Amino acid sequence: LRGGKMWSSTARRWMLVLPLWVALGLQAPRCVTPRRLALWLPVLGPLAARAASESTTVKIDFAADVTGSMTSAATFRVPGSWEASDSRSVSSGGRRLVVYADPASADTNVFLLVTPVRGDYTSLGSFGTLDAVQDTIIPSGPDIDATIVKAFSSPGRYHYEYTIQVPDQPKRHLNTVFTLINDNIITFTTQAKEQDYTAVAANLKTIEDSFTLTKL
Repeated sequence: LRGGKMWSSTARRWMLVLPLWVALGLQAPRCVTPRRLALWLPVLGPLAARAASESTTVKIDFAADVTGSMTSAATFRVPGSWEASDSRSVSSGGRRLVVYADPASADTNVFLLVTPVRGDYTSLGSFGTLDAVQDTIIPSGPDIDATIVKAFSSPGRYHYEYTIQVPDQPKRHLNTVFTLINDNIITFTTQAKEQDYTAVAANLKTIEDSFTLTKL
């Protein structure tokens, strides 16, 4: 978002999308120090096993007020066999990353990233247009082949479907929802290898459609 208040700090911008870069095996920019990168790696590593069932409802409370009470919640459903990891403080500023992955193929997964922002960011318009936010959400660089499949907005949300190809990595197909609630940016992303996407697309769409945010 060129010239906007939100992205006045380059480091802050990259920390918002760093989980996607790590998941894709990309080299982080210089502003992301090894220490910052190391804070994310345990989250995207081995995940704790879950018992198999038809599906599991995930509810994540966040955005504590001055009394310590949570003010917001994210809810979504995943297959019961998927495995979970949750890190509440993976970097400074109270960011939180939650990942669920298919144990048969960790490349098929969903992750929720919560990033606190200042209270004067009250709507999506505070961050720019659909196209402007797209430039921030989707990685770019000389060795990155990113293709937008579609991008659209719905009330209170921006939606992006895209593919990413980087050297020595499988091509990946992703869907990201970008939204805002109670002074927090929420990005909710499902992804799979492109070669697997047709087989799992309906399942990932069901996960994305189940994603809701509520104020507590």
